[in-house]
Amino acid sequence: MTFCLTICTLNWSLTKDIVTIIGTAGALSIGVAGLSTWRRQLRGASQYDVAKRAVLLTYQVQDALQGVRRPMLYLRKEEIESGRKIEEEQRIYDERMRTLLEKWADLRTLSLEARVIWGQKAEEQFRPVKELIGELRAEIWMHFWLKGSFAAPGTTVDNNPERVAANDKIVYKMSEDDDFSKRIDAVVYQIENFFSARIRG
Repeated sequence: MTFCLTICTLNWSLTKDIVTIIGTAGALSIGVAGLSTWRRQLRGASQYDVAKRAVLLTYQVQDALQGVRRPMLYLRKEEIESGRKIEEEQRIYDERMRTLLEKWADLRTLSLEARVIWGQKAEEQFRPVKELIGELRAEIWMHFWLKGSFAAPGTTVDNNPERVAANDKIVYKMSEDDDFSKRIDAVVYQIENFFSARIRG
């Protein structure tokens, strides 16, 4: 009997409002927790994507670097017959270098994204790549200078065999483990190492 009186004397309007407030607060806290989880997942997915693309583009730059160094040149017969062998070689190296620089431009843009996420240290991982590209460009210029391409008429070019051999070691890929190839591999490994933890994480 007492139980019935207690239930009957409850203010149902107030009770309903309290239950509604508690339900709304609960729904809001679940929503905030869900939104926070979603943001963390989105941030993680974005970081994973940047790290994965950084490694992939590094591989592409590595291939393009070695592509420039391929010793086999397919010269057009008509250019050779017209006495333009050096110009034809330069055209081939220009095309190869253009491909490399396009890949480097993509990687450079991505390095800025990496800097936004992980700071200056992430961007610095790519500096050795830029240095290798610059060195290879300079050595290709030297390669043609040693052949007399840029010398004024009557100028003597110092193309002693040791100088030519040193230049060839960079311009031409002699083997998978020649010194310049090893330097390229070391730079790629450094980038792989930095970003692989971020891919797995």
